[in-house]
Amino acid sequence: MKIKHQFRPVILGTDLNTYNVARTFHESYGIKSKVFGSATLLMTKYSTIVDITEVNNFADDVVMVKTLLDYAKSEQDTDLILFAASENYVFRIFQNYEALSAYYIIPYSEPDFGLYISDKLNFYNVCEEYGLDYPRAKRVSPSEYRTVDPGFSYPIVLKPNESADYFLMSFRGKEKAYVADNLRQLRRSLKCVYKANYNHDMLIQEFVRGPMSNEYVMNVYSDRSGKVRLMSLGRIILSDPLPEMRGNYIAITNVERTGKVAKLYEQYREFLEKIKFSGLANFDFKIDDRDGEFKCFEMNLRQGRSSYSAVMSGANYAEAIVHDLYGRPSGQPEVVYGDRPFVWLNCSQEAFYTLLEKEDEELYNAVKNIDNIGDTLMYSADLAPERVALIDGYFQRYDRLIKQY
Repeated sequence: MKIKHQFRPVILGTDLNTYNVARTFHESYGIKSKVFGSATLLMTKYSTIVDITEVNNFADDVVMVKTLLDYAKSEQDTDLILFAASENYVFRIFQNYEALSAYYIIPYSEPDFGLYISDKLNFYNVCEEYGLDYPRAKRVSPSEYRTVDPGFSYPIVLKPNESADYFLMSFRGKEKAYVADNLRQLRRSLKCVYKANYNHDMLIQEFVRGPMSNEYVMNVYSDRSGKVRLMSLGRIILSDPLPEMRGNYIAITNVERTGKVAKLYEQYREFLEKIKFSGLANFDFKIDDRDGEFKCFEMNLRQGRSSYSAVMSGANYAEAIVHDLYGRPSGQPEVVYGDRPFVWLNCSQEAFYTLLEKEDEELYNAVKNIDNIGDTLMYSADLAPERVALIDGYFQRYDRLIKQY
């Protein structure tokens, strides 16, 4: 579709999610994205669909805001749409929202709601108010972790309540989420985190029982009036086994919009429209083997690292944003659902098929004949030899690591 406006994505960060946004817009509109970051990471190196500017001290908000405002003032004839590649950048946008929103279109929530809902216990309070199923949880502060007792049965999950700072940390024994089978393991994990000088609360959460294939991710976009325009639910078929990456996905497939899945779509569409949410978000779910219900873990206020899977499903969030800004084409459905069969990967196809056949033969047989299979990073319009060699090497190293686990 040809749009009669000049617009450009501007992306903070240079990682996989950056390439996700850049590729999605390039595929749909042939647009090169502008990218700012402290350094160029492997996922965007040698790419022809991004224009990267490395900025010294870009971790400083003053430097970041000045850089973005200077760029915006040099591009006054272009609508600039601002994206964050990571949660840390989302918070920095929220903290500088007034200055940035004067020059940029920001397809994320208003900062007050964003900062509130990013606290997981606040989100669970909202779930309680709107009748959404979630796992029980309690907060642990740095001052009380030595004496904490969760008050519900093991196993339990331990995770950072404020994850942006946590993911920037590096220390021995770090995991994205810890599973504890008893009080001793729980306190040992808490000690490990707080000895590394993590200064925020941790969250103790009820363990939702069931295999990894019970896990799901939903990507959504709600327009500026608060109407849901895009929804895509994917089923996790392989999750990253590396301890520090636990909870990240390496393979997702489609889900038919029938039965309890159709009910989940309708429930979350109704919820988002009741709270008049606007912008991009993604939700993490798991079906609890005990009652067969979807339990929601969190609401992330940006496009997910794996949201190119939604594009593969037919739910293109770049198009949803552009239609919101410049008008929906005639005949466009009220809500675009991701109903197309797909398999999205963040590993090589060889490793995927090998690992899945060992992990779940039934699931392997269900997806092995899906033709719409691919990853975010290998894009047919961006195959400079240096880039192809770099991404091939990345997948080979990553394949070796995940096979060890």
